Amino acid sequence: MSASPQGNGIPPKPAPEDVPQHSPIQYPAEYTFKIMGVAAEDFRSHAVALVGQVVGPIPDDRVRMNASPQGKYQSVSVSVRLDSESQRRAVYQLLWEDKRVLYYL
Repeated sequence: MSASPQGNGIPPKPAPEDVPQHSPIQYPAEYTFKIMGVAAEDFRSHAVALVGQVVGPIPDDRVRMNASPQGKYQSVSVSVRLDSESQRRAVYQLLWEDKRVLYYL
């Protein structure tokens, strides 16, 4: 794997403007954001708080967390109901701006 600009082997985060302008998603819709960062005790709550800024409170049973095999990174999957494309884009904007978020899908 080639080195990334971040120096951690993870490709750079896609910029919000790289998200396709026309989404095939029909709203309202269930949607899962997958958020990756360096493992930390509070990364799960941090990721949930970012998504929650746009969609409101997120029940604990709508969140899953996995660690990388070596334990250096964590991925947090947050499943929410989105009412519009603007909500989806607003979450991606927050994820892109956040320094603790290394990558997202």
